[in-house]
Amino acid sequence: MMVPKKWGQGALFAFSALDGHSYASDDMTGMLCGDRIGIRFFTQVKRELAIVNVRGKNLEYDAVTSDYIRFAFPEQPAVRIIYAKAHLVIGNVSGVMEPAMFTEGRHKTETVGNVEIHDTMDGDFTALAWFGDRFAFAFAHTREDVLKLAEEGMQMDLDAEEAKKLSFFEKHGLAEDAPHADLYAKTLSCMKTQLYSPEAQFDTIWSTPDRLPHKSLWLWDSVYHAIGHRNIDGKLAEDLIHAIWINQYENGFVPHMANLNVRSAITQPTIIGWGAWKVYQTTGNREFLKECYENNARFLKWCRDNRRSSEKEVYTWQTTDDVLCRCDECGMDNSPRFDTHDPLVAIDFCCFMANDVRHMKLMADELGLAEDAAFYQNWYEQIAKDTNDLLWYEEEGFYFDWNIPKGEMHKVWSVASFLPLFAGICNDHQAVKLVEQLRNPETFGTEFPIPTIARNDATFGSDLWRGPVWINYNYMIAEGLSNCGYKADAKFIVDKTIFHMNRWYQATGVINEFYDSANLVPPAHHNRKGLPFEPYNIDVRMQTIRDYGWSNTLLCDMLAHRA
Repeated sequence: MMVPKKWGQGALFAFSALDGHSYASDDMTGMLCGDRIGIRFFTQVKRELAIVNVRGKNLEYDAVTSDYIRFAFPEQPAVRIIYAKAHLVIGNVSGVMEPAMFTEGRHKTETVGNVEIHDTMDGDFTALAWFGDRFAFAFAHTREDVLKLAEEGMQMDLDAEEAKKLSFFEKHGLAEDAPHADLYAKTLSCMKTQLYSPEAQFDTIWSTPDRLPHKSLWLWDSVYHAIGHRNIDGKLAEDLIHAIWINQYENGFVPHMANLNVRSAITQPTIIGWGAWKVYQTTGNREFLKECYENNARFLKWCRDNRRSSEKEVYTWQTTDDVLCRCDECGMDNSPRFDTHDPLVAIDFCCFMANDVRHMKLMADELGLAEDAAFYQNWYEQIAKDTNDLLWYEEEGFYFDWNIPKGEMHKVWSVASFLPLFAGICNDHQAVKLVEQLRNPETFGTEFPIPTIARNDATFGSDLWRGPVWINYNYMIAEGLSNCGYKADAKFIVDKTIFHMNRWYQATGVINEFYDSANLVPPAHHNRKGLPFEPYNIDVRMQTIRDYGWSNTLLCDMLAHRA
């Protein structure tokens, strides 16, 4: 059995819905500290549990997971930190080490027996109980409840709770001698943190991109999460797709973001059918397939009715005048594709629609709906024709967006232009030209492929979608290459992705949101709608997110299905 063992500042520490009640409305998620063995919890007032007086040489971590940490010095008893319940962390120390509790800002401190209580005077209480080598760290909304929870923690069986955490990796992990078994274990560990319990409108477990700083559901994130989670539990993967449909409007519209209180007014890439089909291939659950087919039919019709700028089967994202997020709807928030703020016929939207329409055809065939299957086949062919007629630029051998008011190609060399491979809408000649660019070191053939903007494009940079590598595009493009017969190129991209993600995990202990295409700049040093801030503090500025959701789930799927 292999468990992750790398400590990394900003790595998530959270109680998962897989282990019990874990509610978005009353969350206590932590991040590992960078200056000591400590966990900073992001409640309304920040609190920290730390192990202090750590003295000696050759400290070794036996486990650093999202809810269980174990370390020791040679010939000393191991120290354990275990997230046992939603608001309760238990553990033990050894030697001269001590557990310590810190609270940000003004608070009242009280000692009751062997329990220290911090009252932040905002309706929240923290308690640290410590006796002998045992400790319990609790959080609650009343003094009585926090004392009760801390006392409960002191009575819990540490060995039994440790065994529960390890059983997850015993069941789902790779053998210790398997290639990248530790990296795979890290993805499993992070994937546990994404999951919240049923609450409010959500009647199943649902997922969030990273728990910190995001605590809501996002459309395409949830699809990517389901693709990874199918390797753990097919029913869970179905639930993550189902949670998207819960927020669908009667008219078919699916919001790009939803939480317990809000649904957004824009949508996101149409990839639900594609992801649902992958999950169905794992579970074979026809009821799930039927639900997805019916709901996705309404969603795609809404997009057809509301996101076309002409009678042609080509599609346009809704944009805003926010310079840092002109196109949240396409998911590429600050891509230079949208710097002009002109409406575009978007190559990615056209391809996402084509790909999901063809998966609707697959679903219709599977469900025995011959007339529907013919409808979706015709629709797919029309999207392919209209996209190629308008967005393929033969002189450059590349696809571009079309600037609607100017009536011309909008020539930003973007990773989105490889999605015709993913959607299967390019012919052999076009595929050859796209593959040439993927291999070209002056454009997209970088050390860590594939940059979101070509290296030689005037807009290439290091901020978010303006140059760095995103794992979801690597995953989709590799799949497209494989389906188009370029299996060696697909394998090259997957292998490079795994290699470089592993390199940075081994160096930093976290899986990042995006990466440097030259593989020189550490992920934490990238701009993210602003300069990186040191020391790392998401309250000051949201920086390159650590232990990011789909980076883990899609890496997990790459490793699980690697040839």
